[in-house]
Amino acid sequence: MFEIFQIMWDLFMMRRAVRSGQLTLRKGLISFALVFLAYLILVPATVLWEKHPELKPLFVAAVVFCAMDFAFLIGLCLYWWRQSAARQS
Repeated sequence: MFEIFQIMWDLFMMRRAVRSGQLTLRKGLISFALVFLAYLILVPATVLWEKHPELKPLFVAAVVFCAMDFAFLIGLCLYWWRQSAARQS
C-alpha cells in the first residue's frame, strides 16, 4: 500500500516540476533513455552471468559501463539543477 502512495507522490512532484519549468520533455526523455539503457545492458548481463559464470569479464564490463552511465546521469542532473537554481536567483 505504501508503494502506491509513493508512486502517486512521485507523479505529483513530477507534475509540479513540469509546471514550474524544472522538468522539460527533453530532460525527461534523456533521463529515461539513460536509465533504460542501464536496464537494457545490466539485466541481460546478470542473467547471462547466472547461467554461465565463466563469462564474468562480460558481466564486469557491463557493470562498469552502467556505473559510467549512472555517473553521467548524476552529473547531468546536477548540471540541470545548477542551471535551474541560477535561473531562479
